[in-house]
Amino acid sequence: MKNILIMVDVQNGFVKTDYAEQTFVNVKELVNLKLFDVVIATKYWNYEGSNISRLMNWNDLRTEEEQALRPEIAEFVDHIIMKDIYSGVTPELLELLQEINDGYLPEHVWVLGFDTECCVLMTAVDLFELGVRPLIIETCCGSHDGEYYHNGGIASLEHLIGDKFIIRDKLTDRDMVDEIAEYCLSNPSREK
Repeated sequence: MKNILIMVDVQNGFVKTDYAEQTFVNVKELVNLKLFDVVIATKYWNYEGSNISRLMNWNDLRTEEEQALRPEIAEFVDHIIMKDIYSGVTPELLELLQEINDGYLPEHVWVLGFDTECCVLMTAVDLFELGVRPLIIETCCGSHDGEYYHNGGIASLEHLIGDKFIIRDKLTDRDMVDEIAEYCLSNPSREK
């Protein structure tokens, strides 16, 4: 069983508040432990005329500097998937996951990143809809708009994918990652 980590949009443009910076510290500490077999990063890019620009008048993440992965984690990334939508589940990601997993989608992936209530939520739900169990590392998820939105995203994820798949424990070693994944896959029922 491979443990694949998907880091959703851990980019300069999303890590610009004190709250987001603290979440990023957690991400940096986790990836420095090298607990995962493969690390995939998604990168959101915005452009003039994009849906989010056109429909919400949100014009951030247009510059290369904003779109860049945080440099402290870039060296740990094995693959980068570009996206211009909320979800990181693109045809390119699905092809990569199958390539990594001997031609099949994996049973589970680990997910962290920004923003919990948008891109992390959409990525997790899209994976779930495809039959891939997303394991959300809560302490490594956050919102550039603050804790209120992060908490809303977590509440929605608890309901949509199951609260037991929101991982609240601090991951410390590979054995722990393997044990949690094995437990989640063998006990899929909701806890509530």
